[in-house]
Amino acid sequence: MDLKQLRSFLHVAETGSLSKAAKRLNVTQPALSRQIRLLEEDAGVALFIRTGRGVLLSEAGALLEGRARVLSEEMERLKMDMTAFAGTVQGEVRLGLPPSVGLVLAGPVIERFRADYPNVRLRVTQLLSGALQDALLEGRMDIGVLFEGNVSSQLHSEPLWSEQLYFITAPTQPWASRKEVTLEECLEQPFILPGTKHGLRDLLDKEAAKIGKAINVVVEAESLAIQTELVCRALGSTILSYEACKSHVEAGRLIALPLVNPTVERVSTLVWSKDYPLTMAAQAMSEVIRESAAKVFTPL
Repeated sequence: MDLKQLRSFLHVAETGSLSKAAKRLNVTQPALSRQIRLLEEDAGVALFIRTGRGVLLSEAGALLEGRARVLSEEMERLKMDMTAFAGTVQGEVRLGLPPSVGLVLAGPVIERFRADYPNVRLRVTQLLSGALQDALLEGRMDIGVLFEGNVSSQLHSEPLWSEQLYFITAPTQPWASRKEVTLEECLEQPFILPGTKHGLRDLLDKEAAKIGKAINVVVEAESLAIQTELVCRALGSTILSYEACKSHVEAGRLIALPLVNPTVERVSTLVWSKDYPLTMAAQAMSEVIRESAAKVFTPL
């Protein structure tokens, strides 16, 4: 069995769709279909059940998925080990960060990396978590930081730190006089949040479901700057880390109330694609991120 075919198989298995997997892999659907057909011919059994809405794993496909994932991860580790013998760290690193992380971590990470690896070109992009995950899966980013939750199984994910989330709203009554707020209380409010494919939204939807509630999202904003600006205008509230809106809070435009009963935390993780093993330069970046994060945040 060909490793490329196995990796394509894993993407189809995860997305449940040949068209979605082809888009992610940046190949045509006929080319991807041919890879899957050849893999099925080699296996001597159908790996997917075709339906009107996509594909489902057959019994044989479910067995292959677990073993193919182990093989893919072992090949990733092997390639990473081999790059350790490649010599001087050079080339390019494409780093992706969510806005709330970039505000705090981008400065120290880039400063340290440029000092230690002056021969490496560095491209830094700020994206919300859903778009960042797509960029990593499609090979448009080498390494990034995502929030734990709905991270693709096709990404290597390493927890870095955890941070508490706050109820963020305009400084109006009754919130201006409060010191904290329960999750159930704040869920009665209209919210401004990113779309459902983003890590923060996924986390909050799950926390709300635990207490039998749903979030009343009146505006979906795919930009942290727009999100906080709309909250400043009292058009709704949101939930974020304190660092994500610190400047607005210190300027008196927003207030940040700790969530209690329960507290809500999110875990930030270092991620890269299992289909695109890290180069020496990207491995160096991963070490800089780990060390810088440990100085800025409380590591896990």
